[in-house]
Amino acid sequence: MTMNERSDTMLEQTGRVVETDLENVLIETERQSACGQCSMGSSCGTSVIAGLFRKRKNLVSLENHLSLQAGDQVVIGIPESALLHAAFFAYMVPLLFMIAFAMIVSATGASDGIVFLSSLLGLFNGLYFASVIRVRTLTTEIVLLRKVSGQGVAVNFEHNRGKHI
Repeated sequence: MTMNERSDTMLEQTGRVVETDLENVLIETERQSACGQCSMGSSCGTSVIAGLFRKRKNLVSLENHLSLQAGDQVVIGIPESALLHAAFFAYMVPLLFMIAFAMIVSATGASDGIVFLSSLLGLFNGLYFASVIRVRTLTTEIVLLRKVSGQGVAVNFEHNRGKHI
């Protein structure tokens, strides 16, 4: 697979329209884990842990170019490359902040306890910064792919830039 083919791959998610106005539509999606997708099923430790946490719902606002109404089922998508970039930032930015804070404070000759506390401060600052980057980058990449009729048949296709709420 070439780099261009990989960047064109869309990850899709089904959602439900919860609110509409003349220009925008508010779509609710449910966060899903990969559990249940492999042959291990419920015997996997990861699926047991995932089951302990409630399913979180996300709201996404997109342009309403498909004449959607509340209750309609839709498919939204995000390019795989955008998701990979967001994952990189979610893991690397906090780690780099933590290391940078610890190194700067350590260079001043502070005690190990102070260096440890500063590294935690860096970690939390990095987590906050990464979440800001994630919201800004991912939300501009989400597109409305198609409306799904009551029988689960795709009836329309259109790309719309959206924003996350």
